[in-house]
Amino acid sequence: MSADLAISSPDTAAGHNPATEARHPHSAALAQWRALLGFHWQERLERITEFSLAYHDAEEAAADVSSGRGERLAARRRARAMLHRAVAERRALAEIETALSRLATGRFGWCEQCGGVIATTRLTEMPQTRYCPACDR
Repeated sequence: MSADLAISSPDTAAGHNPATEARHPHSAALAQWRALLGFHWQERLERITEFSLAYHDAEEAAADVSSGRGERLAARRRARAMLHRAVAERRALAEIETALSRLATGRFGWCEQCGGVIATTRLTEMPQTRYCPACDR
């Protein structure tokens, strides 16, 4: 997919750096990045919905007095697990939303720590990434 996402930075009047151009997303590719992030956002939203529904089902099973004590305890464990998974997915969704915001403000593909470019190969693997590999360590 990285071949489809043109790799060079937009021309700037000052500070034009060919080394940066070789690694930073070109402005013409921003729609493709937006589409990729949108796809990941939709996937996460579907998982959140799935885990939320499973959580509510498990909560209902845990409250069912006609079930045995062991079944209710197992249902409570399932409910906790589904809640934790939904929260983790929501955090991932927030990361994607933040990446979409960076895309809109022209900061997508730039490391939030050092200000350097994030390689397109890294962005392709994880488009919501905020840091270059050196700063992510």
